Parts: sequence; structure tokens; C-alpha cells
Amino acid sequence: MNPLPDMPSRFVRVTSRDADWVQFEFSIGDPDLCVELTMRPAQYEAFRRRQCALVLPDLPATQLEHERRHWHESVPGACPHD
Repeated sequence: MNPLPDMPSRFVRVTSRDADWVQFEFSIGDPDLCVELTMRPAQYEAFRRRQCALVLPDLPATQLEHERRHWHESVPGACPHD
């Protein structure tokens, strides 16, 4: 039984991980629109399970940076001082 039956799909993609922290992107409905979060490993696992999130494959840091820069440059007026 899915605890979130009428909710759109949820996704997580780990962007960095070490013994103390997991940095990841979380999205609802569209994996390309996400928020970046940082949690302790146990908190991340609990969050991922509670959200019933699908785990997306890790991307190399260079590909992540390219995708973020492409999105950033495609938004008119977004942070003109970057």
C-alpha cells in the first residue's frame, strides 16, 4: 500500500555523501525541478522512505554543474551577479 496514493512521484538524487552528511536533490513530479537538501545519513534514509521517493542515479559533478548552469542561464533575470 502506497502511503501517498494521490501524490505525484517523488525523487531523490544524491549529489555528495560522506560519513556525516548526505547532500541531495529532492523533487516532486518533475526531477528537473528540485530543492537541494543536506541531512545526516540516517535522516536522509528516513526522509527518502517516508516520501516513497525513487532514487535517481548519481550524476558526475561536472554533469550536475553543467545542468545547473544551463538551467540558471535559461531563466531570464536569474541572479544577474553570478
